[in-house]
Amino acid sequence: MAKGNDLTADMNDMTGGAAVDEEGIANEDVGLISKPFDPEKIRVKTEPRSLDLVLKRIKHGEIDLAPEFQRRARVWPQKKKAQLIESLLLRIPLPVFYVSAASNDDWAVVDGLQRLTTISDFAENVFPLTNLEYLNDMEGMTFAQLPRALQRRIEETVIVIHIIEPGTPDDVMINIFKRINTGGEPLRAQEIRNALVKGPAREFLKELAACAHFLDATGRTVKDTRLDAQECVARFCTFFIHPFSDYGDSDLDSFILKGMQAISAMPSEMRHDLRRSFEHAMDAAAAILGRYAFRKFFEVDGRRGPVSKALFEATSVNLARLSNDEINRLTARKDKVLLELVLMMGDEDFLASITSSTGDRLRVHKRFSAIKNLLGQVLT
Repeated sequence: MAKGNDLTADMNDMTGGAAVDEEGIANEDVGLISKPFDPEKIRVKTEPRSLDLVLKRIKHGEIDLAPEFQRRARVWPQKKKAQLIESLLLRIPLPVFYVSAASNDDWAVVDGLQRLTTISDFAENVFPLTNLEYLNDMEGMTFAQLPRALQRRIEETVIVIHIIEPGTPDDVMINIFKRINTGGEPLRAQEIRNALVKGPAREFLKELAACAHFLDATGRTVKDTRLDAQECVARFCTFFIHPFSDYGDSDLDSFILKGMQAISAMPSEMRHDLRRSFEHAMDAAAAILGRYAFRKFFEVDGRRGPVSKALFEATSVNLARLSNDEINRLTARKDKVLLELVLMMGDEDFLASITSSTGDRLRVHKRFSAIKNLLGQVLT
């Protein structure tokens, strides 16, 4: 049954006051970082670089355009791409670029990815100039077809690059990323982490976010356009590798970043085992919770909210740690599990732990321990 106070208010609480929507992912208030960083640790230098040198770096794989971002970077309409190239030809200065430098001085693009991708594509003759406003004589030309003087004008254009230097602490790096707008739209947490973490972790998360186990457990409602699905996987992996009891003073973004770094650093055999544990948890969630898996709901057979990242991490990790026999027993008692979850949603502290300031240490501990206890009680 629904909890005692007004059901409409409860349903609004599902999505932080927004209308209930079963699709997608719930908006989550992670909250502020719990431990402010030391401003003295900010290491950013500013350098002018010619586009010719930048394009050579891209060609040699020394600038990481981040495949997850690149997919979106190339959806700029043709007119916008042409206007950017026309601006270069007209000698109009471009806004500054931000990159993150690795120890070997390779770069990951933080801000300016769409601009840089467009310039690189044009230099590689991927598209011609169309819909120009001023340089009509250049209409329909690729880079190779431009007069050499205009090719040189693009190559010799000097852009300003802010370089976040190696050794900048993770929490400082994340904060810098959050404060930078990309194309006028702030980067999301998982986009930041994917830009920071190198190695196998990116592809690993991408594969699990697209696997049938995850898609079935979430009802195929979590889109990955802005890496929401991959963030769910990253949260599972992080709290499976590092138990919630280890979560202390760090903020949630930094904690998940460390989890991704651990994924990249582990042997392939361990990643295989981690994959199996994730699949085990997804299958268990689908069998036991069905359409209510990872969602807020206040009445059995009632309406459900969208997938909650906080519920996803706490539920999936607890399920992953159960044996096949325990999963089978819970599946046989799934009606009891759902009823207990409805009652738990009536606990204001638990509801807060999956709704607001979800990165707070006490709220992380609350949701993980509450779900662990719930499953244990149904099993006894």
